[in-house]
Amino acid sequence: MSETRAARADSHIHLFQHGFSAAEDSGAELATYLSLRERYGIDEALVVGYEGHPKFAGNNEYVLALAMTHSWIHPTLFLDPRRPPTPSEIESDRARGAVGYSLYLGADPELTAAIPRETWDALSHTRSILSVNASPEAVSGAEPRFRDADGACVLLSHLGLPGDLAQASAAEVQQRIAPISRLADAPNVSVKLSGLYATDPDFPHTAGTHVARELIAAFGPRRTLWGSDYAPGLNAVSEPELFALPGPIREDLTEDELESVLGGALRAVLAGARI
Repeated sequence: MSETRAARADSHIHLFQHGFSAAEDSGAELATYLSLRERYGIDEALVVGYEGHPKFAGNNEYVLALAMTHSWIHPTLFLDPRRPPTPSEIESDRARGAVGYSLYLGADPELTAAIPRETWDALSHTRSILSVNASPEAVSGAEPRFRDADGACVLLSHLGLPGDLAQASAAEVQQRIAPISRLADAPNVSVKLSGLYATDPDFPHTAGTHVARELIAAFGPRRTLWGSDYAPGLNAVSEPELFALPGPIREDLTEDELESVLGGALRAVLAGARI
């Protein structure tokens, strides 16, 4: 089918003051994305905050400041599960322009237990977006928390980080993504079609495309969101590849479904998070 001309919305980008390399001029990474945004017709972007390394300290304040002058930027602030925000801090962050938080669980199935119930309740109460980087093991461990926080919108980044499946059999793929697919019946959980290169490094990421098609079938096009993974993904693939949605995924979708995956689904999430 022909490529949709509707404006895109990017569900997964990073913006660091001195770039992902931490060696760029201040604001250079933003300037590059501004040109890419125009080239690919992107009108909204969810910024995934990250402060998990000392070189990225202060990223939360940086993206909040950017959002004040760029209405298309929607920041999720880095949430350290070992120092989770209090309910009053969550209210304050939301009032300052954050649409939610980014949570990095890695492969640790126990890490969500460090976040108290009152924080989960506040995330749900404020209808916060929670962008989650977690392996299937960590998703499985967090499943009860994700389901209970049903007022929040949980977005599982990078297909749920199933790992490199380039040589995996169909049965192995199904087993690996089972903890992700299991959440398809939770209406507050969606999945991002981002980081396909981490599942299969060679474009068009055949294994990643297979996983994406399985997850679209499970979650539906209204709960699957395309994301570029700018700028870290540029270390793995070229710019056109990073911003592409592989053909086999497109071919599965009607025009309306494609427009949802490429933008409508994220816009609906953002609308639901407004307070």
